[in-house]
Amino acid sequence: MRSFEALLMEYYLPLKHLHMLCAFLSATLFIGRLLLDVTGKPQWRHSPLRRLPHINDTLLLTLAFTLLAIGPWQPFTHQWLGFKILLLLGYIGFGVGALKQSLAVPTRTICALLALAQLAGIFYLARFKPVLFL
Repeated sequence: MRSFEALLMEYYLPLKHLHMLCAFLSATLFIGRLLLDVTGKPQWRHSPLRRLPHINDTLLLTLAFTLLAIGPWQPFTHQWLGFKILLLLGYIGFGVGALKQSLAVPTRTICALLALAQLAGIFYLARFKPVLFL
């Protein structure tokens, strides 16, 4: 009979891969919406593309919490993960600003660049898991 821990770890890798797929889809949907705004095609705001990212991001965060619960990583023991969470909060905030039509175009552009920079940092930390502070 397998232990409960062994059973959980059996599901870790498939959940991690699903989480990675959702992360790439989230980034693709964000960049796609930015490009649609930049090219003057705001009709995406009245299509399923308006709701799809929220569904995907809910699944992404649910998988992240599940991986935290069953996996070996801890946000404050593994510094890269804690920093990744901080970047995620910044990405969400600046991403909202980048897509907010009521803001001026220069402000939205700065928000978009900051959101994309934080997104790049999130992917870097997830891929390489560096030791940040000794």
